[in-house]
Amino acid sequence: MIRRFLSSTALLGGLSLALISPASASVKKPPVAPDPAITKEVVVEKEATAAAKDSPCKIEPCKKAEETTCKKVDESVAPQLKFAGQTSFDNWMFKNSVRTIPGDSANNAWNRKGNGRGQYFSVDDSRFHISVDGKTDLGMEYGLHFTLNGDTGSTNTLRENYLFFGGSWGKLFLGDTYGVESTMTFGGWDNWGGTLFIDGGMVEHTVNVTTGTVVSDNLVGDTGRSTKMTYLTPRWEGFQFGVSYTPRGDHLGQGSVNSLVSASSPKVPFDTDTVASTLNFMHQFENSIEIALSANSIFARTHPEYTQGATTPVPYNRQNVGSFALGGRISYQGLGFSTEYGNNGKSRQIAGQSLSNAGQFVSYGLSYTHGATKVSTGYWYSWRNALGGGINPSTYTKVKATTSAAGAAIDHKLAPGLVVYFEYANFRMKNPAALNEANRLNASTNSSSNSFVAPIPSNTANSFVVGSRLVF
Repeated sequence: MIRRFLSSTALLGGLSLALISPASASVKKPPVAPDPAITKEVVVEKEATAAAKDSPCKIEPCKKAEETTCKKVDESVAPQLKFAGQTSFDNWMFKNSVRTIPGDSANNAWNRKGNGRGQYFSVDDSRFHISVDGKTDLGMEYGLHFTLNGDTGSTNTLRENYLFFGGSWGKLFLGDTYGVESTMTFGGWDNWGGTLFIDGGMVEHTVNVTTGTVVSDNLVGDTGRSTKMTYLTPRWEGFQFGVSYTPRGDHLGQGSVNSLVSASSPKVPFDTDTVASTLNFMHQFENSIEIALSANSIFARTHPEYTQGATTPVPYNRQNVGSFALGGRISYQGLGFSTEYGNNGKSRQIAGQSLSNAGQFVSYGLSYTHGATKVSTGYWYSWRNALGGGINPSTYTKVKATTSAAGAAIDHKLAPGLVVYFEYANFRMKNPAALNEANRLNASTNSSSNSFVAPIPSNTANSFVVGSRLVF
């Protein structure tokens, strides 16, 4: 799951431009003498105040003794336009022990790819958020949110597009945005600094990930920004529950759906009817200790890359998604610690065998903030049963694949919203069955249709980045 430095829910604190600014006020008259008329006015006013507590709308107290009814105050707020945004500039330096990755089954030189060693600049996490929100006279909040993509190398200009509604009954989100498996959970990333270690762009930019290893704190089945519906209950005694439903895991926007073939490139197994749920708890004690806990799960029906038929090759049937995670964080003044355990079960594994699984992971984060400076460190470990032994099911064997990673970062705030950071991380990935797992996938799909899976053996990578971030 990609947790960002600026979430969409933080927009309420952004710049705002009121299109209409309604104003209303009511003045309470204190009694100045034991006059019967005045006494009647105070009694009526107290009754109106009591009624207001039981009403979804505020009630304006009666102004005259002879009034027997009270007036509703219009609580509606005209739609307001709000802006927020962020961007980062990063200088990456990295080295991998495995430097070349095949780009096709023939390992043609002109198709090879991968991060060997080197240095380059990148502009990351560039977002511009636009929100229009208002409020009805009954107190219901509503609005529309867009997140524009600032990546000049991308063909997609829009990252998020959704409607939202809120009130005493909870919150509802409809559209292309992150689900509760991302927005309500806690884990090691809560205290990671710099580019956010495993959760940021470091792996994507600098690491040749060994085939079949787990190097992501997203649970298998995470729907990202796919089109969905999300409901959050009101928070009660520190507890809040949320659920997201995604009909098709690889669908975005108004695009049509091909129910027979994966919409991804390269082709991968896809999910339908994904249900993600999260229960979290947050509390601040009088001694300034804050704790936050979360438990979340994802269930979905998984389909092969394309429907089986008379064509050759034939993709493998897959086991359905069933994954869960438990996480938490604790902080006291400038000191923070967070952790998460995730279990992907047998999600999307080849059906008809019980040797492999989708892996488990643990993450830890520790940070200390003093003034404008934050020092942090993180650790990640994952393990899974990989499937070795070649393509024939009769020769399958169980092999252990692991990933361990450690990182540290220093962040320093130069001005409100402006931060510079330094970050280093080391990654160690091992999977003796990497070649077998890649060959098995390539044998079951048409690699000429941009579905080739490159076999990347066990690898060690070192990454360093110096960067700056602006958030407004």
